[in-house]
Amino acid sequence: MLDHVLFAASAGLAMISTNLDNLAVLLGLILIIEQRRAIAGFAVAKAMVLSLAMIVAIGLDQSGIPEWIGYLGVIPLVFGLRGIWQQYRGDAGEDISAKGAVSSVVTLFLSLSVDSFAVMTPLLADSTPSFRLAALLGAAVAAFLLVAVAAWGAPRAKSLGPQVARLDRIAPYVMVCVGLYILFNSPTDLL
Repeated sequence: MLDHVLFAASAGLAMISTNLDNLAVLLGLILIIEQRRAIAGFAVAKAMVLSLAMIVAIGLDQSGIPEWIGYLGVIPLVFGLRGIWQQYRGDAGEDISAKGAVSSVVTLFLSLSVDSFAVMTPLLADSTPSFRLAALLGAAVAAFLLVAVAAWGAPRAKSLGPQVARLDRIAPYVMVCVGLYILFNSPTDLL
């Protein structure tokens, strides 16, 4: 039993360490879109990543992580370039909170979760079914803790006032950088 608890804790630690960037993005999103949408999008994306990691781990023949996973970087790259184009055209005055659908947030967090997928898949693939369940529970608890930290920290960040609100103009540039990072720092390097 202690082995399972320790394995769950290590999976939770792996989930937290690969999602610190997602936590920063989640805090930023909570500042500019409705908190409920940002948190729901984050939670759905984490559930999808863990589910996909489990599915791949079960079917994985110890051959490694699919080479195409790095191409997920195209998603934030395209969204970022679109945002830059809208700012250039003068369309940046649109309210992002009206467009901040949960599906967009899910897509953003999925594209930022390549590292989580890359860590959780081999961890799950190299485990027996009972340890896989323990790892999933540990990772799910860790994701919940990240959401709790973001929900706690967002109101404090909101008190920074209008200075922070102006930072949303750099969001498309950050998305372009994230997309390029994923494309260049992933298995796509091998292709």
